[in-house]
Order: sequence, then C-alpha cells, then structure tokens
Amino acid sequence: MIPADGERRFSLVAIGEIRIDVRVRVDSLRFREVRGDQFHYAPVRITPAGVALQMARQAIGLFATVTLVSRIGGDEFADPIRAQVTAMGVTPRLTVVEGASTARVLVIRDTSEGHGVRLMVAEPLSDLQMLGVSDVRAAIREIAAADALFLTGYELLHARSAEAVLEAAAVARSHSTVICLDLVPHDIHRRIPPARLLPLLEAADVVVGELETLRGVVGAPEGGPELLFPLLDAVHKAAPVWMIRSGAGGASRSTIYQQDRLHVDYPTGYERVSDPMGFGDLLTARELRWLLSTGLAPASADGSSFRSVAMNRSRVSGSP
Repeated sequence: MIPADGERRFSLVAIGEIRIDVRVRVDSLRFREVRGDQFHYAPVRITPAGVALQMARQAIGLFATVTLVSRIGGDEFADPIRAQVTAMGVTPRLTVVEGASTARVLVIRDTSEGHGVRLMVAEPLSDLQMLGVSDVRAAIREIAAADALFLTGYELLHARSAEAVLEAAAVARSHSTVICLDLVPHDIHRRIPPARLLPLLEAADVVVGELETLRGVVGAPEGGPELLFPLLDAVHKAAPVWMIRSGAGGASRSTIYQQDRLHVDYPTGYERVSDPMGFGDLLTARELRWLLSTGLAPASADGSSFRSVAMNRSRVSGSP
C-alpha cells in the first residue's frame, strides 16, 4: 500500500502547458437536445488549469516537493498564476513571455447522465506560448534530483514543445528519474503519427491512458484491459508500468499492469465524487507515489532494461 499522507518522502517535477479555463456547468441543458440557439444563466469560473498544473495541485499533498515547469504569457493572468502556484506549495519554474497571452480554454458541461458531457474549445498556441528546450534546461537540476518526472501528450502535438519534453526525458533518464507519461488528449493516436508518439512512449517508465486511447495506440479490438496486455508488451520492450483507466467517465476503474511483475485492478470511486475536475490527476499522483514506494526504478541510461524491485501480487496486495 502507499504510505500515509503524512509520509511525503518523494519529489516530483511536472512539465506542461498552463492555460486559463473558463468553466461553465449548465444545469438545464443536454447537448443532444439542442436544436437551435440557446441562452442560459449559470456560474462561470475562471481558473488557471492544464494537466501539469492539475497534477502539481494534486501531488503536493502526497509528495515532499513538487516543481512545476511551464511557460505563460506576460498578461493579466501572469501574477495570479504565479500566486496560485506558490500558494499551493508548488515550486514554480515558469517562463513569463512578454508580448504573449496565456491561452484560454472554454469548458462547458451539460446535465447528461453521470458528470455530464463536456465540451472543450481550446485557443491555439503561438510559438511564443509553447514550451521550449530552454524552459526545460532551466530546470535541469530539479529534474535530475527528482524521484519522478510527469509529462503529458499535449506537448507532442507541436514540434517545439515535443522537442522540449524529449529533452526533459533524456535528462531524467540520465539521472535515474522515473518518467511518467499521461497519454492525453485521449484521442492523441488520431492527432499525431506514431513516429512522433513512440520516442516519448518508449522513454516512459510509467504510462497512464484511458482504455480507448491505448486501444487506438496499439490497434486493439474491443474488450477489457487484460486483452491489451500482450499488445502493450509488444509495443514497449522495456516493460513499463501501465495505468489503464476504464469504466464510467473513463476513470471509474484502474488497472495497473507490468509484464511478469504486476497486475492490480480496483474501483477508483469516480462515481461518488461531486466534481470530477482533477480526479484523474489525483488518481495518478496516488498510484505513482505507491509505485515509488515499492522500489520502482527507471530503465538504464542506455534504455537496455527496466529495473524494478520484484512487484507481485503478494507484495502489492490491495490497491493504491
């Protein structure tokens, strides 16, 4: 089992874009019923967001230190972002780019079954707004000293930020920092060619992905997580740990799998949360710390093998 919340003995570096979310839940609307223009009153929340920021927010209660590496615009949101990151207890490594704006994302949820259907509309990033290699190199000491590095698939959507996260992965690999890759957006396999995805996927020691996403990545047919195991083993020879999300909302069940070493499957409690925002990131943070507590170590610097303390059912009985 993972250590109690008071035993925060690991360090984490999260790298990724920060955006400003404009969030609305319309309690009287179902998207499938919309047949024309609509007008509604509803509370609107404006908040700094992004997968890496959400991960840092959830991880700070579980890890001894958390560092966030990102790039933001030198606009009216710069000071609030820095203040919020610092107030969370996260160490900010933020490049502020004058003349650029922090990109916005419109997020609307309706009242469909469960937590509702979500519509997201993201503002495109300019080159000035995208994470660069220089941002990563400014945080080399933190990456080298960390127990884990958290990366997301969003950075792979653009050549500039893809180069940056590959640089971060190379630094982590050379200093035995565990690399955790979150395969978002969930349709990433349809957005970029395999040639852009595979280098970072093959560098990862831990891969997080929804069942449907991983099916798309490996070309698997319909079926449960167990049907994916041989295909995942074939696509990644270094045998990483796979955190597979499935069920309601793509998050109600977690299957943690590593070839010949680990297979844990448990309900996450997703259906019981009142607000799903950040739930997946909290789940990943808990599971990553749990894995580190078992003695998880990254592949060797030359990528020749994946090292891990033997993790079997008797060693990790129960769930994170």
